[in-house]
Amino acid sequence: MINEVLADELSIGEMAAASGLSVHTLRYYERIGLIAPIPRLSSGHRRYSRETVERVESLGYLRAAGLSMDDMRIYLANLDRGDLAAADHAALLSAHARSIDEQVEQLRLRQAYIEAKAAYWQAVADGKAQTAAAQRTIRRARELSQRLR
Repeated sequence: MINEVLADELSIGEMAAASGLSVHTLRYYERIGLIAPIPRLSSGHRRYSRETVERVESLGYLRAAGLSMDDMRIYLANLDRGDLAAADHAALLSAHARSIDEQVEQLRLRQAYIEAKAAYWQAVADGKAQTAAAQRTIRRARELSQRLR
């Protein structure tokens, strides 16, 4: 957790190490406005404040959870609104959870298809391609292939 390593302010390298985001990603997030412009020392080096560190920590979690850049922007805007945005937070994250459910279902379908194809080709390798079991397996693979997107 970032807050455990935070003394006062962090350099960009320290921020990257603590957050798990690359220096490039931190600069990119600043450039596109996901994080506010970072104050710099007279040397030009960025110094991340506690508030910015907390926002970056949130971005890291949201990114790891697969939220889009647009959804991360919405999430951060909702954070700025405080508790008044609680219902908006819930709706945004619930929608993302539903999207993940759909992705998981698609992955399961792909897995079932690949397993059926592997089983069929194993039957071919074993000289059993014409068996009833192998024919059922290839029909199953064809049925699954129709549901793949």
